[in-house]
Amino acid sequence: MEIYLAAEVIASFNSALSKLTGYKRRAYAAELCEKFFESSARKMERHLKVSREMVELGLNERRTGMRCVDAFEQRGAKKKSASTKVSNRTSKR
Repeated sequence: MEIYLAAEVIASFNSALSKLTGYKRRAYAAELCEKFFESSARKMERHLKVSREMVELGLNERRTGMRCVDAFEQRGAKKKSASTKVSNRTSKR
């Protein structure tokens, strides 16, 4: 079945997805996928240019009712504490 969505609708979906993060983003993506893309993460990826893995995770969370916990603090650069910053400044002088 071919999917026909107006450009304004696709822009609206992308706008909403860009404003959400984590579990809420996956839940919204899964809902869109079920309603408009026949529960196909690949079709949604092709039309909305979103991560297929994110959509699949959202669909699995929706299907099982179990939420995956995000681990943002385990990725990326660690923030330095204020005491570390102060001690680094004093030791450089």
